[in-house]
Amino acid sequence: MTRRTYYIETYGCQMNEHDSEKMAAMLDKLGMSAASAPDTAEVLIINTCSIREKAEHKVYSALGKFKSLKTRKPDTAIIVAGCVAQQEKNKLLKKVPHLDAVLGTHHISELPRILDKIRAKKSRITSTDFVEDVQSLHMVAPLKGANPVCSFVTIMQGCSNFCTYCVVPFTRGPEQSRHMDEILEEVTRLAGTGIREITLLGQNVNAYGKDLARGYAFADLLRHLDGIPGLARIRFTTSHPRDFDDSIIAAMTNLETVCEHIHLPLQSGSDSVLSAMHRGYSFAEYLAKVDSLRDSIPHVAITTDMIVGFPGETEADFMKTLEALERIRFDQIFSFKYSARPSTAAQSMPDHIPESVKIERLSRVHELQDQITEQYHRSAEGSVEEILAEGIRPQSSQVFGRTRTNKIVNLEDPDLICPGELVRVRITEGLKHSLRAVRAV
Repeated sequence: MTRRTYYIETYGCQMNEHDSEKMAAMLDKLGMSAASAPDTAEVLIINTCSIREKAEHKVYSALGKFKSLKTRKPDTAIIVAGCVAQQEKNKLLKKVPHLDAVLGTHHISELPRILDKIRAKKSRITSTDFVEDVQSLHMVAPLKGANPVCSFVTIMQGCSNFCTYCVVPFTRGPEQSRHMDEILEEVTRLAGTGIREITLLGQNVNAYGKDLARGYAFADLLRHLDGIPGLARIRFTTSHPRDFDDSIIAAMTNLETVCEHIHLPLQSGSDSVLSAMHRGYSFAEYLAKVDSLRDSIPHVAITTDMIVGFPGETEADFMKTLEALERIRFDQIFSFKYSARPSTAAQSMPDHIPESVKIERLSRVHELQDQITEQYHRSAEGSVEEILAEGIRPQSSQVFGRTRTNKIVNLEDPDLICPGELVRVRITEGLKHSLRAVRAV
């Protein structure tokens, strides 16, 4: 008997990727198997992101392509999940007649029940209300994801900061932390299956525990996770500068498995823009935390997010962002043009920046940061690093992995190296986006 098949298309952040892994695990448990392409699947799921307008447009484009497939195969179940589902709700069903269900961010675990309803042809379904107890969102945790060595672990859901440009509080709900015991159990189970590295996920991981009755802090969680048998590395993302404190710096400094890398979104170098964004810190306060971190861990890698063209951003404001890049010298940045999002305060602010100006400013940011990142990579030449081997590239048969500071390394002599192995390598060449290396003697 042929197994039923599914296809999941994912847009957005690591949390979306992890949600897709959870949905795949549920479908696998139902006896289904993953299809290699949408037109061979009986269940199509688009797991969506609404952080930027471009990602939202991709969703509607994909749904348009699936219309002809639904015409040819009427029994195909088409579901939109994730942040656009949460944002648009019933509007999606009205706009897309061939769509069967809209599954919000708090209802991933309901996927099997939703499929049963679709098969029974009872009705088209919307499930998008927020639940009060976040623990139910994590009842399904995949034994392993696509990477056999590294895994995501969600430690909290939602955000309560309401930055004026960000739709996350409206699509993921308020901050809610998972119980520490559940997280420890999940990580221990993953380590027992061969997972060597975990990345702790949350819209603001630094706020972990503030809503729990026992009053755990994020640094407490890191201390409890450190030393789990088989676990070699712990990463986490994303951190909010306002909640990044000395206890986290101490954990990064003293705990063996916590990697020397942090993603700490700055967003702008201008205090007036940061205030308009409702970020809750000044550039000087952000810089003081970076300096404190580097005093404790001189070789730490710091990455960040930047938004250009926020409403009211002057050329002088933008120049402060370029000056911030020069002063801090991030290892890497993820930079974006401001995009107006539904329900956010910035959408109705005056003085929106012309698209041509945003494009030009983004280009200047990319040009400067590319130079800085390449300088970091060139300066690594000749150094000895430890990488965690993650896999083998099919095209070149090269082993690839990452340093503790999250640099991608391609190994030129991969013989007898297995995924999951910690390998000491010598960097032979620093490229624009990665490093080349040989095994260190």
